[in-house]
Amino acid sequence: MASDKDAGMFDWFTRGFTMVGASWAVLKDYPKLAVFPVFSGIALIGVTAVLAVPAGLGTAVGVELNLSDNTMQSLAFVALFVWYFLCTFVIVFCNAALIACALQRFEGKTPTVGSGFTAASKRLPQILGWSLVAATIGVILQAIQSVLSQKLGFIGELLSGIFSGVWGAVTYFVVPVLVTEGVGPIKAVKRSSGILRRTWGESFVGATGLGLVAFLFTLPLVALVFGVAALGNAGGAGNTGGQAAMVALGVIGVVYLLALIVVLTALGSIFRAAVYVYASTGVAPSRMDAALLQSSFKPK
Repeated sequence: MASDKDAGMFDWFTRGFTMVGASWAVLKDYPKLAVFPVFSGIALIGVTAVLAVPAGLGTAVGVELNLSDNTMQSLAFVALFVWYFLCTFVIVFCNAALIACALQRFEGKTPTVGSGFTAASKRLPQILGWSLVAATIGVILQAIQSVLSQKLGFIGELLSGIFSGVWGAVTYFVVPVLVTEGVGPIKAVKRSSGILRRTWGESFVGATGLGLVAFLFTLPLVALVFGVAALGNAGGAGNTGGQAAMVALGVIGVVYLLALIVVLTALGSIFRAAVYVYASTGVAPSRMDAALLQSSFKPK
């Protein structure tokens, strides 16, 4: 007879896969929702490319003017923060648009790419404010991680990971709150933290389930990597046919990885929007079972 622990583990896996399936049903009905992570990735590349030119020119000018090392480091830090802020804004804006579409779907409406961006644009001041806060905290956490890692080694990395995890948990609902309630970043964090404490508890069963699914779907990519390595060891790189096979496998691997990232990002946002609706109203959105959503996280 299976123990209670074994039964609990089975339920844990079942809930994770069932929640992914429910989120996938929404994404399957509206595959256009996967466009938002694609837009986000393209915009991130564009931001990085645009800022790379002035950053390079600034370094050259600094050398030409014989600026001190401290001045150069300060300028580099400012440039890095600007890049971090813009990247954060791009991610939050596209995520807000995606969550807005998911919320529209749960309300029985037909979401479109335009309606998602329109909803996010209406919260532009709040998104900018939150992006500034998130970028600032992100830089601080990176600095803390660097200091702790240098001074404490593995223990420092572990502590910094805990800090980052707590911040991620506390802010888990911030974007849905911004989209639906239009509050400022500080109030959004408090609201997010309150929802987490009141409804979800401390163990992210559903998020872990999505992580497990991500791991399972990454296994074919690992197989491709081993396939490329095997071809190389077998001397395939020394002939035209072997080179073509390695290039083909490499292209397939890159396309597969990008598609996996896009789909999992969209699924995660849909799941987050669904649980936010249930946590805020007590009513499960369409295509999501109330008992399933309620069991997504262990009560505190």
